[in-house]
Order: sequence, then structure tokens, then C-alpha cells
Amino acid sequence: METWQKVLYLLLGLFTIYLIIEILRKIFGGSLTTDAIVIGLLVANLGYSFYINSKLSEHIGWHKGKGDH
Repeated sequence: METWQKVLYLLLGLFTIYLIIEILRKIFGGSLTTDAIVIGLLVANLGYSFYINSKLSEHIGWHKGKGDH
């Protein structure tokens, strides 16, 4: 399961880099439409929200005495 998480986080990072490139291309006069870039940013934000939520849950569980020490 941990390997899949690493792969998904890597893909999320690559997707974010792609979005940054597309935003720069949009600023300099081309590329995707604005709505496609906004949807991509929303998807990236949702992915990072799940990542942060999982890390926060582990941290709170650690304070409650659950998990590995």
C-alpha cells in the first residue's frame, strides 16, 4: 500500500509541475483555456488536501497513542 501512495504522490507532483508550465504558457500567450487550467488547479488542490489530511490524521493519532512509536 505504501508503494502505491508514493506513486500517486509522484503523479500528483508531476501533474502540479505540468499545471505550472501551462499557467506560464497562458501568461505568455497560449496553451490551454482558462477553465481547463482552473479545473486542473482544483484537482491538484483536492489531491494535496487528501495528502495533508492523511498526514494530519497520523499525527493526531500519534498524540492519542495510536500507531507506531
